[in-house]
Amino acid sequence: MKKTLFISTGAVLSLVLLGAGCLSSSSTSATGGVWQTTDNGGNWTQLASLPQASGVGSIAGVNITDIEIDPEDATVYYLATDGNGIFYSYDAGTTWQRPDAVEGQSGTILDIEVDPRNVCTVYVATPSNIMKTTDCMRSFSVIYKIDQADEYLLSFDIDWYNPNILWFGNKQGAVGKSDNAGSTWSVVTRVNDEVNDVQVSKADSRIIYVATDSKGFFRSTDGGITWIEFEDDLKKQFKKSDEVYGFAQTEDGTSVIMNTQYGLLISVDNGQTWNALSLITAEGEVRIWDVAFAPHDASAIYYTTASTFYSTSTGGQSWVTESLPTSRTPYVIDVNPKDMSRVLVGFRAMDK
Repeated sequence: MKKTLFISTGAVLSLVLLGAGCLSSSSTSATGGVWQTTDNGGNWTQLASLPQASGVGSIAGVNITDIEIDPEDATVYYLATDGNGIFYSYDAGTTWQRPDAVEGQSGTILDIEVDPRNVCTVYVATPSNIMKTTDCMRSFSVIYKIDQADEYLLSFDIDWYNPNILWFGNKQGAVGKSDNAGSTWSVVTRVNDEVNDVQVSKADSRIIYVATDSKGFFRSTDGGITWIEFEDDLKKQFKKSDEVYGFAQTEDGTSVIMNTQYGLLISVDNGQTWNALSLITAEGEVRIWDVAFAPHDASAIYYTTASTFYSTSTGGQSWVTESLPTSRTPYVIDVNPKDMSRVLVGFRAMDK
């Protein structure tokens, strides 16, 4: 999940002891955590149960920054949080657990990536470092650490074709790469702006997409050796498209959506050309917090604004809108690849 980092001043939250529940989309709540809909937002169920030795607790109060579904087992979920570390589930969110490693039990986590060839190898990015576990989170080692006080990591991704290749983007505009699973790193380009998202194309892992805060979209088609900036061309067509929040892809990478201040742009040629996705809201009218495809269906798209969940089964020709179940910000969307009726939304309290 992969958007601009906001660090809450009240990041370390206590866990509110509330049970999971189901409510209609017309209800609102102050709680956060993860909610699931199986009917395009008509009804929502909070996935919050946290069994403990002292009884059943809840993660209803946590702020979610990323949702990761294991690429080999769609019943295994990982949650990254703002201030509460990591939670994981082996039963598709019915119950949650904490990592054994203390490094995963607190602090702000930006992103979690699972090695597609080894389920016990998991990478975790924080604002200040990248950690790796090879024993299913029983222990972590730091494989990258920031080297200056004003540096912040903002985005991270793993190459699905060669999981030894890792990528990061930071606040200072550096795009970093490791070819050896994090043993060594190099900066492959500097875009002179905050890197809100870096993603490896699921169609061709030599293609890398980079989203920036004010300089638009950058792309490499040769694994980071050369880069092309698309800011000027896109701004001529789509006003304010130079502020890019992140990307969404289908499972095969043949369709890519770029989330910008203008709105949603879609490409079907690996980011070479873009067209505006027709939305209900006018261009630039609302902040779109996240967007997702149903992994195996490019015509099924979901996105969130502050209070509304949008879905389409027609590639954007028509949209259905539903109210969200909580007043917190709908920060991240993920769709279960084995059961695409299950759409997950992670909510986060944002500083004003």
